[in-house]
Amino acid sequence: MKTILLLLLLSPFGLWAQIELPVSVRPENLKPIESDLLPAYHGRYGGSVRTQYTYDGLDVRRAKDLEQYIYASGDPNAIQEFNAYIGSRKAGGWLIAGGITSAIVGVIIMGSNGPGSDGKFTIQQPYVCPTGYVCGGSSGTVYGGQITGYQTMTDTQRQNTYAAGGLTLLGGVLMAGIGWAMNKPGPHLRRSVQYYNRALKQRGISWQFTPYSSLSNSGVGLVGRF
Repeated sequence: MKTILLLLLLSPFGLWAQIELPVSVRPENLKPIESDLLPAYHGRYGGSVRTQYTYDGLDVRRAKDLEQYIYASGDPNAIQEFNAYIGSRKAGGWLIAGGITSAIVGVIIMGSNGPGSDGKFTIQQPYVCPTGYVCGGSSGTVYGGQITGYQTMTDTQRQNTYAAGGLTLLGGVLMAGIGWAMNKPGPHLRRSVQYYNRALKQRGISWQFTPYSSLSNSGVGLVGRF
């Protein structure tokens, strides 16, 4: 009776496992993950390579698609490294989003505070005749408190705001670049695949005690069967 109740309790979990993993991704059906380095870019300034992962003879289009195989293996080290890779991807995604937003804000700030047509940050500052005085202005005699004319001065505030917008743009680009680098498969994914392949190799080994004897002694030995 207790056995039947235990089976009934565990049956939903078994059904969930069947829904979660396809038949080809069962732990007993897993196959090694292979990798190869392929040229990714060749141009005037050099070239680069990328890692192409292959499962069961087919190229894995996205490194994240290895998730189902890594989790199905049940190897804690492989899963831990893969989770670290996923965490790095998520952090990289947030950095990319924040970097793009900062870059857009920087462009807006620079566009609304840019230099004039002469390429300079200047402003026409009015010159006011001091109170109680009579001044000679461009249009004649001007009394105290009135504007006598204008003088060209450097608009320091607009210049500093424009520079701040440039720094915001640069910071956003750098942030997005770091996020893009964090999204690429790195050492965590490589170690995860290595742990996964090692777990598959170890799964094919069974150990048992067998008697042995030689000319000098005899006893029981531990033998591995592959």
